[in-house]
Amino acid sequence: MSLKLLLSLNKLFKLPQHPFNMQQNGEKTYAEWQFEKGADTIKFYLEHSNEKEMFANKNVLDIGCGAGGKSLYYLSRGAESVTGVDVVEKYKTESEQLRDKLGLVGFNFIYTDAAAMPFEDNSFDTVIMNDAMEHVAKPLEVLNEVYRVLKPGGIFYYSIVHPAFYDSEWVKGKKGFCYGKTISSYIKPYSFTNEFWGKTEHFHRSLSYYLNTATEQGFTLKHVEEPVSYDGVTKNKDLPLFFFAEYKKP
Repeated sequence: MSLKLLLSLNKLFKLPQHPFNMQQNGEKTYAEWQFEKGADTIKFYLEHSNEKEMFANKNVLDIGCGAGGKSLYYLSRGAESVTGVDVVEKYKTESEQLRDKLGLVGFNFIYTDAAAMPFEDNSFDTVIMNDAMEHVAKPLEVLNEVYRVLKPGGIFYYSIVHPAFYDSEWVKGKKGFCYGKTISSYIKPYSFTNEFWGKTEHFHRSLSYYLNTATEQGFTLKHVEEPVSYDGVTKNKDLPLFFFAEYKKP
């Protein structure tokens, strides 16, 4: 196939609407995309909680905040303050630019490791950690830190990709319907490199590990959710993609 033909084909098939592509094309920044998707990050918690309980006049900690867009969304929902922490230092500038553009007051980005955060004990009313726990090498240390900085009576919300179904392969029927998944390992922890959001390390751990480790740190489990993630038309909607949990510090 000639180079000329390949270039012509590239013009026909545009890049998928990945937030990094949109930022590269000047459509919107990663922080702006996160802000627009902010409601999606909490919608499954709201089936058993509410925005008032999560945010109203609360000091909120958002662990793994990325470019801060979802943190700013939480601030817009009535939080007194939102502190976002992430290990990617460049996101500080992008998050602060969106903060100023939106005219929001009370947001702070801290470049730090969640396993050793520079906050005093009992500093936050709410801690949120969406799609980040599976990327940390030291989950026990992170959970210890969350417990330390969360106020008594405070709530810890976290979500992960479902460890029973994420690192797996779809099984298709004759008409292309994805009806099942195959896995070769589940109980034993392992890690691999994920290329979807850029190159990141993913740590596989069983659900029992996450549930037991959190309760062993002193948290009280309030609710878990394995929401429907697929349409049931092309993929079996009875197989979840995510796992959501809500814990309280006594």
